[in-house]
Amino acid sequence: MADISIQQGQEAANDAPQTQVAPSPSQKKDSTTDIPMFGLEEAVTFVAAIHDKALETVPMPDVAKGMGYTHPSSTPFYRRTNAARLFGFLSKSGAELTLRAKDYLKPDREESKPAALRDAVCGIQTYADEVQKHSGKKLNIQFVANGFAKSFALTDGCAATCAKAFESSLKFAGMLSGDGIVIPTGLSKVAPLDTPALPVQQASQPTKDAGEGIQSHTLYLDKGK
Repeated sequence: MADISIQQGQEAANDAPQTQVAPSPSQKKDSTTDIPMFGLEEAVTFVAAIHDKALETVPMPDVAKGMGYTHPSSTPFYRRTNAARLFGFLSKSGAELTLRAKDYLKPDREESKPAALRDAVCGIQTYADEVQKHSGKKLNIQFVANGFAKSFALTDGCAATCAKAFESSLKFAGMLSGDGIVIPTGLSKVAPLDTPALPVQQASQPTKDAGEGIQSHTLYLDKGK
């Protein structure tokens, strides 16, 4: 019985209203609205559920209840909403989906979905700066966390949460290779240098030489020949 009571108490604490307390200049914050505390995939799942439940035009208290939360300021709901807005998937007020969200959920071109994800990542200036800083390098999640802690006066725990959200966002957007290398925006994975070239079929064409009646021929062969 004691264990059940403790678990219920923890769930109630997570669903408690999010209170914004202005910290002193020297006080570190255990939460932030400046950068996402949930990753891009979680934000996409969140807005997709809002769309599927037809909650885009209802008041936020009804959105929260429809999503299984008691109040729109409940911490889990509040942080997911904030992340979705930072990624540009929800309007600044209410639960209306943006064009970027619709481009992902209902794409009309092949490149719509990946472009929406890349734009979501780079639309956050702090994320864009980190991508540029680590471009072509292996992502060091501890360095990212340290940078977040300094820039936004966060506790180590909060900074680590935000850094993990950043890492997972890059993975979901296809901007992090399997071995942890940050892929610059607009670039796809480059084929290995030893990939055989495709055969080039081109007829030999005679070219006039400066000599008397001499002709030279250029033949284009593929790598295997």
